[in-house]
Amino acid sequence: MRKTMLMLAVFGLAGSLWAADPIIGTWKLNFAKSKIPSTEKAPKEQIEIYRELNGKQIELTFSGTEADGSPISGKWMFPLEGGIATSQPPRPKDMLYVEGMIEPGNWCVIVMQGGKQIGRIHKIVAKDGKTMGQTFKGTDDKGKPFERLWFYDRQ
Repeated sequence: MRKTMLMLAVFGLAGSLWAADPIIGTWKLNFAKSKIPSTEKAPKEQIEIYRELNGKQIELTFSGTEADGSPISGKWMFPLEGGIATSQPPRPKDMLYVEGMIEPGNWCVIVMQGGKQIGRIHKIVAKDGKTMGQTFKGTDDKGKPFERLWFYDRQ
């Protein structure tokens, strides 16, 4: 009986570990590895923290310092299985972010404005779980295409 209870406890714990998405954790932007368009001002520092809430949602909080020294921060919430993200502070009314999990550790975010897709973010956690790359392809305010590649290190 004890062995059965122990096995059930171990499998229950292992099952919960298998269910956790590798994106969950704290990530710090690595500027040395990142590629930022020359037309864009990169922040001086950025930290992203992903948490799973109630097994149904992921909360992303970010903080850092802009190039001019001003603080940046915000919070996003999106369904664990993908869907429309909400943010604090709220995004403009005509902006929509749709998160989709391709597989654990591999996410795609479609950015829409006024019903038109203006960007796509692809987030992928390395197999060793130590780094995450985020590629953002889109168009800027003037309609010009851009691509940003940010790399994060797990903290």
